Amino acid sequence: MPFVAKMLSVDLSSGEILRQDLPEAVTRQFLSGRGINAWLLAQHIEPESDPLAPGNGLVLSCGLLTGTAAASSSRLHVNAISPLTGLLGSSNVGGYFGAELRAAGVQTLLIRGRAAQPVTLHIDEERVELRDASHLWGLETRAATEALQDELGKAPRLMVVGPGGENGVRYACIMTGTRHAAGRTGMGAVMGAKNLKAIAVRGQKRRVQHDEATDALLRDYVDKVRASPRYDTWARFSNTSLVTWADEAGLLATRNYRQVHFEGAGRIDGTRLIQHVTHPRTCHRCPVHCKAGIEIREGPYAGTRGERPDLEPIINLGSKCGVDDPEAVLYLFNLAGELGIDAISTAGVLAFAMDLYERGILSVEDTGGVELTWGNAQAMATMMHSIALKDGFGAVLAEGVRRAAELIGRGAEAYAYHSKGLELTGYDPRGGMGTALGYAVSTRGGDFTSVYAVPEYRWEPEQGREWFGSEKAVDRLSVEGKGELVKRSMAVSATLDALGLCKVPVLSIVCDYSLRDEAALATALTGQETTANELALAGERIVNAERLINLRLGAGVADDDLPDHFVEDRVPDAGPTHGMTVDIERLRRDFYLAMGWDQNGIPTPEKLRELDLESFVK
Repeated sequence: MPFVAKMLSVDLSSGEILRQDLPEAVTRQFLSGRGINAWLLAQHIEPESDPLAPGNGLVLSCGLLTGTAAASSSRLHVNAISPLTGLLGSSNVGGYFGAELRAAGVQTLLIRGRAAQPVTLHIDEERVELRDASHLWGLETRAATEALQDELGKAPRLMVVGPGGENGVRYACIMTGTRHAAGRTGMGAVMGAKNLKAIAVRGQKRRVQHDEATDALLRDYVDKVRASPRYDTWARFSNTSLVTWADEAGLLATRNYRQVHFEGAGRIDGTRLIQHVTHPRTCHRCPVHCKAGIEIREGPYAGTRGERPDLEPIINLGSKCGVDDPEAVLYLFNLAGELGIDAISTAGVLAFAMDLYERGILSVEDTGGVELTWGNAQAMATMMHSIALKDGFGAVLAEGVRRAAELIGRGAEAYAYHSKGLELTGYDPRGGMGTALGYAVSTRGGDFTSVYAVPEYRWEPEQGREWFGSEKAVDRLSVEGKGELVKRSMAVSATLDALGLCKVPVLSIVCDYSLRDEAALATALTGQETTANELALAGERIVNAERLINLRLGAGVADDDLPDHFVEDRVPDAGPTHGMTVDIERLRRDFYLAMGWDQNGIPTPEKLRELDLESFVK
């Protein structure tokens, strides 16, 4: 029986609730998850409107395989026009909410309008209703989650915003289960602007019987992950043990990208954080179990309980801000989750402010008495509360580095490191040319995980020649072949987001970009036959559709860029990246050529026909 996607549309302004089927032709083209979201938002874009206005649609979609028996099929994709970038906002989250939404008979949830007062949205198979949430407004995410669990029991899965989302912090996140964040691009601010405090979902658990061939496919996929030489490290540490590697590789973002080596890298590496881990945690049907609960029992942060951060938050809250105290990193990460603000962007604005403070551009009078010196974790915590409440100087930093720099002036723009308004992540782009290009051309801005250019760090030269036409394509310090590498990486990343599969097993651990196994799973579990090439084409279609949305929102070549610092200033530190800069013009030109875009970054008519996107344009 063909896969049929069920969409639930909720208008918070009118209270209207509508269930409908999404066209089968669309799910064949765009799969689900990230792909369906792009298709839907293209129909609701109001280019001149405020992203925090009621007209901005918030879309949450399960992937095509989310909630199925496929390994790591936990992912939910969230999109809206971003209040941080003004372009297509995008975030992907694991845990159990996506699988629960699917079990409630909903593939896609479209939320529009704004409630007259704070509400929660309750969904199960039989009914959908809005309930008053005035008593929850103002609560941090954990407190709100616990209050809802007391009211509803522990069965429903929840997505909740904190003070950051309620107050319109432009990089506010949505938390699910208090442990997982739909973090980047401000999706929590969009949800908070709709007066929507939480979404509660309760699905029906059904046992699905598969034939022997499908069971074998499911087992083989898990066995392949577990057989990887990287599996044991990831199962114990996640990617947290890569902090030391990044330092040795000369790409560890340190003190707002002033340096690429950090003297405290070994102290904040995951091999040190492991001492605070109390138990492993996991997502729906995941064989890796890379999440972990933590507790700090001694010292100034004693009593902190929560989640172990992954690599990116560790780097951003750690070396990028000059913090070498592992307990402080754990505390700050969990504080960001409680406040409902994206840990990576939060760290980005704090590192930016600390940089300005150290240079004398900001004074203690500007910061409201907070001494934003490198490594001052207490000052960071104080400012994080101010950001979430948009109080004092925190209201400036709540705008993100691009807008904050404009408000501060005095040359601050030179130290506001972002692409498209999104704060860059943990690798210095001068240490990986595919990573640098990905930061510049990613749909959502300065980002790694929606590009996932891992082959430049892992693959052998012969693989580079086979896949990208050049052995140097997988030499991270070479610009050659990076257009093709990033094109493939972006397409595969988009495909996995549309399938609802986690990237950790297949890309980080196995490092398989072929999509052959995923095509076999999709065919077996949906009854909708597909091939690896068709999945790759769907991923490319999604990337191009998102590009068209951004063009409609006013993006252009100037937005596919990096801050001057990485183009003009050579890496000062000794090591493998000493003296490196990024030739972003050449990288961008090669990427446009690989994508079939013209010199202005616009998909050509031939490319649109190839991807069957002509009707999407209309």
